Amino acid sequence: MEFLNPTAIAVAAGVTVPPLVALYFLKLKRQVRLVPSTLLWRRAVEDLQVNSLFQRLRSSLLLLLQLLILALAALALGRPMMEMTQVHRDSVILLIDQSASMGVMEADGQTRLQKAKKLAKKQIDNLGDDARAMVIAFCDRATVVASFDRDKELLKRKIDDIEQTQSTSRLTEAVNYAEAYAQHIIIGTSQSGADIAPTRPVSPATVYIMTDARIEDSHQIALQQFDISSIDVMRVGARSDNVGIINMGVRRQYERPEILQVTAEVQNYGPEDVALDAVLYIDQRSVDVKSVTLPGYRDETSDDLATSQRVIAFDDVLESQGGVVEVVLRVDDALSADDRAWTVIDPPQRISVLLVTDNGFFLHPILKSMAIDLTVMEPDVYESAHIDQLEDNKRSKFDVVILDRHSTDRLPRGNYFFLGGIPKIDGLSVSGVVDHQIIFDWDDTHPILRHVATETIEIMKWLKIDWPAESVSIIDGASSPILAQLSRGGNQYLISAFSLVTENDSDELMINTFLPMSVDFVIFMQNAVQYLSGKAAAANRRSLEPGQPVSLPIPADTPTVIITRPDQRQDHIETGQYDTLHYAMTRRVGVYNVSPSLEGADTFAVNLFNSSESNITPAATLTLGVASIEASSQEVDVNRPAWRYALLALLVILVLEWVVYNRRVFV
Repeated sequence: MEFLNPTAIAVAAGVTVPPLVALYFLKLKRQVRLVPSTLLWRRAVEDLQVNSLFQRLRSSLLLLLQLLILALAALALGRPMMEMTQVHRDSVILLIDQSASMGVMEADGQTRLQKAKKLAKKQIDNLGDDARAMVIAFCDRATVVASFDRDKELLKRKIDDIEQTQSTSRLTEAVNYAEAYAQHIIIGTSQSGADIAPTRPVSPATVYIMTDARIEDSHQIALQQFDISSIDVMRVGARSDNVGIINMGVRRQYERPEILQVTAEVQNYGPEDVALDAVLYIDQRSVDVKSVTLPGYRDETSDDLATSQRVIAFDDVLESQGGVVEVVLRVDDALSADDRAWTVIDPPQRISVLLVTDNGFFLHPILKSMAIDLTVMEPDVYESAHIDQLEDNKRSKFDVVILDRHSTDRLPRGNYFFLGGIPKIDGLSVSGVVDHQIIFDWDDTHPILRHVATETIEIMKWLKIDWPAESVSIIDGASSPILAQLSRGGNQYLISAFSLVTENDSDELMINTFLPMSVDFVIFMQNAVQYLSGKAAAANRRSLEPGQPVSLPIPADTPTVIITRPDQRQDHIETGQYDTLHYAMTRRVGVYNVSPSLEGADTFAVNLFNSSESNITPAATLTLGVASIEASSQEVDVNRPAWRYALLALLVILVLEWVVYNRRVFV
């Protein structure tokens, strides 16, 4: 038992007990009356004796009961607490997981997020008078729900406001926030933006993580301010039965683009074998059904992971229009967010390519042999061309623009492939020429290098380019990148530091690489055009992870864009007269619609292709960096106020005192 206000007990007792005792010493002034007999007045005579001044205080049940009433009242004013667990006297930080797997409905009818909120509110109830707590919710990003505050009811209301998402679970940002706030304790106020820092030294912080411990970036966390002993992981959830779609592929045949080829990779994460139907829809029209049985996933360290996976290949579909391709698993499992997947496809059409070159000896015949619409311009014609020849609604009229040995700043919004030249943009420049160096490294997983024997490529010389930090290297030379990708201002650039031909000291053209003599160059150019245009794959890069931002081109002079989410909630976004809208409220899986929009940018999809979230079995430990923390699944005891029980006892004794008093007076 602990008293939150012990001073009130002493004050109340000192003010009430002495006067009560003194009353039993006071002599009552009586009126003299003549009566025939006092035989039946024995009680009255005893009362006169008790209240006689200076007479010895005799034992009295009434006095004892009244003293007990005052004692209980004083104890109630002291706010006694039934101490079921240790009271938090320092700073407490609550990290609450709101990712997709926390939406699993458990056997008791509560979701994991609801159970996590309940645990968090119990920790709030265990705060001491001087303790304070802050609340951080995390999924793909972290949100400070409440900075440090002592108001328990306010903290609990803010915990209740945490929403369920269908996003992935990453903890790094939440830990960084917690360490920053704990180091500089920022205290919340009722006024937005008016948080203040305390003047006294910062007290140690205890961190509680409410999660199912399925966090994909936990190994990457490096603790700076927190000691691992000050972190407790409170595991929620028990179910493990789940089947999810972990990947989906939709492509049009190159020779017959009206034919769609759809595949879906599914995984059984539950321990039991599961039989299910996978249904393929196009614009909500069922076109194919495949039945499959998936073995159970019983041991993460064995080959069960591989055997419980299946790639479902649907029959080829004749689809000459654009629309939404959807795969649905007909299965009753714990997590619904990964039972459906969507891809947005465009109508089949040929890729339009503009080649800017003054000598297309190698490039022209190769591009002409591809199934594309090819337009050729010389560099000076390109620079002097009327805007209508290059742009449509402030965007490039061509799916891909290839510039051979030509640098330019005439770059309407679009996709560009520079060979031996660079786009004239900030942060990108040429500082020299590299001669006779070897290719040092390359990313053979990049789509542009698919089926290309990069190790056989030899290049005489290439430009030494100073690349901006956001560029992504694809092929590296010994001293500088040779091929890199860069996205800037809605434009996508693929930049090759080498050209196919170069000039000698006499300004005569000579071969710079033997790559065009091999079939690898044909494959390389095909990959580059397909990758930049995005039209070889029907997805058109409009499939996102939950929480991933998207850049949407919008019509010129559009003041407001309406984005309709999968749950039919609408976001009305002011564009500020920009021609590109950046949108990041994508934490729910499904199809998003954009209005008004440009052709091909009116719809995009969000899919939960994440094994960490689909594997819903709560983990026994959570590894933060190199340290492991055992996840506790026990319920949290709460320190409950006991003053209610004191008042109840006071009431009972008060009734008893009333009964005793009335029996003495009237008997």
